[in-house]
Amino acid sequence: MEILLHKVMECALLLLMIGIFFAFARAVRGPRFTDRIVAINMIGTMTSASICILSGYLGQTSLVDVALVYSLLSFLAVVILSHVVTLHHKGRVLNLKRREQQQAEQEEKL
Repeated sequence: MEILLHKVMECALLLLMIGIFFAFARAVRGPRFTDRIVAINMIGTMTSASICILSGYLGQTSLVDVALVYSLLSFLAVVILSHVVTLHHKGRVLNLKRREQQQAEQEEKL
């Protein structure tokens, strides 16, 4: 029974690694920034799941703690990255509005 469980865990790890590869490809190729953020979040989630499966495979319960910390760090990284991008986008929109106002003022002077 234990051999079957190990084979199932190995297959699950293989599937997760393939999923991580495809998510990485989406992160590199993604046409929009949101696609890249979602792909990075998926990579973090699948890595945490892989660490948990590896914990059961090796019988090391301390790896579950590592997976928990990794999940928290991955979540914080995605939140901070999203916040930075949102601020960058808002600044860009404000800059465009400012340019339009300056162009309107220059046209009024003429």
